[in-house]
Amino acid sequence: MSGIEIPTTLDELPEPDPFTPDEFAAWRGMLRVHSAVFRELDRQLLAEHGFGIDSYGVMITLVGAPARRVAIGELGLRRNLSPSGISRSVDRLTKLGLVERANNPDDGRSLLVGLTANGLRRLREAQVSHHRIVREMLLAHFDRRDLKRLGELWEKAMPGAISSSTWPL
Repeated sequence: MSGIEIPTTLDELPEPDPFTPDEFAAWRGMLRVHSAVFRELDRQLLAEHGFGIDSYGVMITLVGAPARRVAIGELGLRRNLSPSGISRSVDRLTKLGLVERANNPDDGRSLLVGLTANGLRRLREAQVSHHRIVREMLLAHFDRRDLKRLGELWEKAMPGAISSSTWPL
């Protein structure tokens, strides 16, 4: 025997530093709302537009960039995707004709990803669905003051969550 005692009841192994009820409610609520809204966004974007929420996020990032182009590594950072994750997403969007790749003239090695004219048109169509779903599932439940406060709380929880164009680290 290794000398490690295995508890025989759950009472013998209490949760370390448990959340308070208010902490647990805030955490659980954020996770459930995020999961429900993202799941529905992904489902409806796929059904209505032929691409999901990850692809939508890539295109929304590109539309806000100068010349609608971003180096693939930077795009991955902005979307919080791994190198392989951003490559797969860009591959899917390229096959759909929504983005294009080009060699980066600044270094000749890395790739730039750009939104095509068709990608911009399809993004604008998808934004109608995206905004409708987010409003129905989340935003319509708050008044203007609630929305302002919610934005302030997200920024307080993670500086840059609202104010930065890239994901805060």
